[in-house]
Amino acid sequence: METIYPYIGDLHDVLPAHWVGLVSVFVSVLCGMIVGAERQFKQKAAGTRTLTLICVGSTIFTLASILLAGGSAVADKTRIAAQVVTGVGFLGAGAIIRHRGAVVGLTTGAMIWAVAAIGVLVGGGYAAAGIVLTLLVVGMLVAVQKLERGVLEPCQYAECKIVYKPESGKTRIRLLRVLDDYRILDDAWQVHQEDEFETMTLRYCHYHRGHRSLLFEIVEVPGVTEIERERARRQAYGRGSAKKSGVG
Repeated sequence: METIYPYIGDLHDVLPAHWVGLVSVFVSVLCGMIVGAERQFKQKAAGTRTLTLICVGSTIFTLASILLAGGSAVADKTRIAAQVVTGVGFLGAGAIIRHRGAVVGLTTGAMIWAVAAIGVLVGGGYAAAGIVLTLLVVGMLVAVQKLERGVLEPCQYAECKIVYKPESGKTRIRLLRVLDDYRILDDAWQVHQEDEFETMTLRYCHYHRGHRSLLFEIVEVPGVTEIERERARRQAYGRGSAKKSGVG
């Protein structure tokens, strides 16, 4: 245990400079891939490749800052690394957009910032701390999402019927593209043929604004003529309808 303990701290104190660089870059790639895999699974803008590059880049800048300062008592070893915080801010801001009436990308922007911080920490020689913090960040994201969706704000489902002209199957393909954008599972919808029209029965979450906004996307699909939906009120369902001009 005593032989392993020194490597848990600053690697610059126990390894030659070239070995510190190799270990730090390898660990930063691992950390970036772990966090990026979680974002990639949720189909976010910043995925595995982006977050891995951000983590590795932050590590390389930190290593360069330390190496260029050398053993000088005057040179500042954190001069280059300090600019990573400002530079990564532009990437995080680019991930935050206004979409479908809501601001999205805040979590991804914060994740970019956190991954850069982990990269700086790893480049500073604290590889073990970087791995621990990576697992902590990913675990926090997964746990908080389950808490929000399962306890604090669980989804509440309703059904709607979408009537549209088939147009040789083209309208259904357009609708399926909208459902894919909102990650609606295949078992949440069914299609029935009615004379010259088709009717799609869709089960969706009406509680969260970001989920129910798919109805506004659907009414804009060419070929859709009518939407008849259910809406939960005090555990009872009331019925309403929406024509092509909008959703009621």
